[in-house]
Amino acid sequence: MSRTAWERWIFCAVSFVLLFFAAMYRPTIYGNSPGEITRYLRREMADRGTGPTQLLAVEDEGADRFAAFQGEKRPDERYIVRFRQNEDGDYEAYGHPDWMYGPYPVRGVYSQPLWGDSGAREVCYAAWNESEKLAEVRLRVDDGPEESVSIPAPPSLTIWRTGILTPGAKNCPDV
Repeated sequence: MSRTAWERWIFCAVSFVLLFFAAMYRPTIYGNSPGEITRYLRREMADRGTGPTQLLAVEDEGADRFAAFQGEKRPDERYIVRFRQNEDGDYEAYGHPDWMYGPYPVRGVYSQPLWGDSGAREVCYAAWNESEKLAEVRLRVDDGPEESVSIPAPPSLTIWRTGILTPGAKNCPDV
């Protein structure tokens, strides 16, 4: 192989590797503002068939930020995504957007248990309310006592930290 052919082969190989990494690169999109959250949702929900998303609410709870949203093509479905604040103060997505259960017999009520892992298995319960009829939610985690939380007037997103799961605990709270 001549020197010119060898140089062309190396150039092509390096170009192919660079193009491959450029195609695979996905920059981190933080959840620091509603605009960034919307951009993140556009990327994450592109293959779920929801169409463009509409951000319904953004709530901060401790070091977490939660965003409730709906898709244009499926207007009766609600989703939630959780962002965790990193050491630089930026909110990074924790997992992927989750579909919220609902609407229940009371139209306009959606909920979703959310699992966290900050060393211990933490459980949060998210409730999105669009109904004037909902005033409180009752929940029992494992074999513990039934607890309740008040729900603000609609539209509202309520995040309820229900505690830490212990080894051997059930995988899902009883609702």
